[in-house]
Amino acid sequence: MAQAKNNAEKTDFSLTADSSKIGDARLYDSYFINEYGRLETLRSERYGSSFSVIVIHVESFYHGKKIPSRKGLLEFLKILVRTTNKVIRGCDITGILEDKRVILILPHTAYFDSLIAIRKLARALEFCTKTEPYATIIYSQATYPKDANGYGELVAVATRRIQERMDSLLERLDFRGKLFWEMAAALTGNELEEKDYSTFYIGADHDLPNSFIETLNTTILQEVVRNHRSRGILYMGIKKYSEDLPIISSLHSINKTNTKISIVGQGEDKKKQIGSATALLLSDNRLLNTYFTLFLNEDTAYGIFCNESWGDAHSCFHTSDPYIVEALIEKFQQDYSLQEML
Repeated sequence: MAQAKNNAEKTDFSLTADSSKIGDARLYDSYFINEYGRLETLRSERYGSSFSVIVIHVESFYHGKKIPSRKGLLEFLKILVRTTNKVIRGCDITGILEDKRVILILPHTAYFDSLIAIRKLARALEFCTKTEPYATIIYSQATYPKDANGYGELVAVATRRIQERMDSLLERLDFRGKLFWEMAAALTGNELEEKDYSTFYIGADHDLPNSFIETLNTTILQEVVRNHRSRGILYMGIKKYSEDLPIISSLHSINKTNTKISIVGQGEDKKKQIGSATALLLSDNRLLNTYFTLFLNEDTAYGIFCNESWGDAHSCFHTSDPYIVEALIEKFQQDYSLQEML
């Protein structure tokens, strides 16, 4: 399928020109959407609440070696819009932003809630990327007042993030269909020809000791405590769980935070509460070979994997790319059948 996509011809289309033919009463034109966005900004400012926009960008179509017909593309747009409107809430608005782009306005929706909405949309529209004509769909978001002071600025931020996402490791390394451990192996291994991201070594004969991971996790926990009102999620893979680990003592001292903290280690399948954190003990021997930390909040994204290479050394990868960090968190939750949360 991937090869068919790569060898296929692309075709452009005009979403604005064909929107009137889609025939969905909940698809609004750009004038209505702009007015609604302006009013939603005033309403959110008055009540001190958040709202978000999501942009659905259709990058291209593929249909083997054939260019899809205009009729086929219009049918695709109908399916996309109707499926989207089945997923979103009744108070959410769908409209035309510009050619190849649909915009959603989500009242009373903060940053993490918009990411969850994107997850739901991506799952609902996944069939559009796997059946002919294939479509490449990119999702982006922006949240008021976190990202902008008004609706126009918010749309500009969300639009800019489309290109940022396309340039991210998530898209460049084609990780969409990969499992969590497949992504981890690729990021820390030597199979990839392109290595223009951050890799380094810790352990024996290297500048950084293996205790660097413990220091890093302690630093992140200090940031969580300092900014305890900020919503976030943190996974710390510590290989094998033990009550004697220094990080466990640190967790017992954390009382209240809006960051959901989980310690992940090899052990008997169960959960255990450690202060405000949860210990996820998983019977998976792959955990014994890798340290990892995945941290995402409204202002920060950071991920690191350190995989045993030889002796006491570890091959490490780290990134502040929010798109791949969020994707790794989603994959981890899915692959271990954990509660989906952000």
